[in-house]
Amino acid sequence: MANVSFLCMGDIVSLYSEGDSVSGFLSTLGLVDDRCVVCPKSGDLTSIPSKFRDCLFRICPMNRYTSHKQLWETSRKKSRSSDPVLLRRLQLAAEVEKRLNEAENKKCVGSVIQYGSVIQLLHTKSNKYLTVNKRLPALLEKNALRVSLDHTGNEGSWFNILPSYKLRSNGDPVVAGDQVRLKPVNGGQQVLHVAEGYELTDVPGC
Repeated sequence: MANVSFLCMGDIVSLYSEGDSVSGFLSTLGLVDDRCVVCPKSGDLTSIPSKFRDCLFRICPMNRYTSHKQLWETSRKKSRSSDPVLLRRLQLAAEVEKRLNEAENKKCVGSVIQYGSVIQLLHTKSNKYLTVNKRLPALLEKNALRVSLDHTGNEGSWFNILPSYKLRSNGDPVVAGDQVRLKPVNGGQQVLHVAEGYELTDVPGC
């Protein structure tokens, strides 16, 4: 295993999709637009995109979202009868959960990632998490789920990192440069992929 570099928590990576007719780096459209796109003409493995910073993600451990979800669901109801004491307790629980997530992130930095692990991908430029919304279809490929960036992340930000070939198995360390599959934990059988044969009307070439 000489000269092999393992992928670790905290590493900054780019995601390159190789399809039958569409290949390119997963990128974004700026700090305001939360859509994630692949623009084949912007660059490839031999000539990286000029805005390569838009393609960079930090690998993070799986955050907890139970308290944040409870707070969000309670606040969304906007009922006049909502118990202010309950809301305050949920806010405090969410703050504690956030601190625990931050501590876990720091503790895991440098640990080798194994196939079968659950990770999150934090877009370094926008500081938002790559997230799958299981309630919304993709903008163009309607039988797929929508992928975008989310400021805090949620359970849709959890991805299983799986080997693409039988050369690797669950439990093996992920080697930098490996071809992998990213499967949303709550996305059924779907994996992160590029919609082939589609193009955004407002962003030609993506």
